[in-house]
Amino acid sequence: MKSLADLINEAHMVVPKIKCEELADNNSALMLIDVRESSEIEETGSIDGAVNIPRGLIEMKLSPNDGSMKADMPIVVFCGGGSRAALAGATLQELGFKNVKNLESGFRGWKNFSK
Repeated sequence: MKSLADLINEAHMVVPKIKCEELADNNSALMLIDVRESSEIEETGSIDGAVNIPRGLIEMKLSPNDGSMKADMPIVVFCGGGSRAALAGATLQELGFKNVKNLESGFRGWKNFSK
């Protein structure tokens, strides 16, 4: 049986990270998904252009090659610090998305970067 820490570590190994600097340079060329709960976003804000899809709804809301979603579209997921986003990114890969990255250090890192 795997622990939560095991699942998070495995997800971090399979979902590549993207640095804040790289995201800032390519923000308009990708889909940005904030996997935090809406209450967190109301408290702290989000990254401009991000779509809020909480981690628990990823499987129900996104499907590759369904409408405007394509399996090879570039996607960056983020949460507060990176763990939930890594899990969401791994789920997106399992669903068939091929170009998923996790924002290194999450929204907290983005806030520090964009000051």
